[in-house]
Amino acid sequence: MMLNYDAPLYRPPSEARSLIFQVTLGCSFNECSFCDMYRSKQYSERPWDEVKMEIDLMAKQLPDTRKIFLADGDALNLDSEYIVKIVKYIYEK
Repeated sequence: MMLNYDAPLYRPPSEARSLIFQVTLGCSFNECSFCDMYRSKQYSERPWDEVKMEIDLMAKQLPDTRKIFLADGDALNLDSEYIVKIVKYIYEK
């Protein structure tokens, strides 16, 4: 079983070999005149239970993963404690 991404999912070229965890959906601002990447999605933060389940799944299926990317358009908009919780959990796995 693989991850089910909420499309569209944009992978930066620098993350070509990264495992992507979609911890947010869309962009929190989503009004830039130069960007329409996430116009089809309303911004939301994924619940911990869903994120944790996907981390657990990928830890079993891809145990040698060394590079992770937190997506979607605005993953760093999450509360810093939540980001730390996600990163610590990934590191433990």
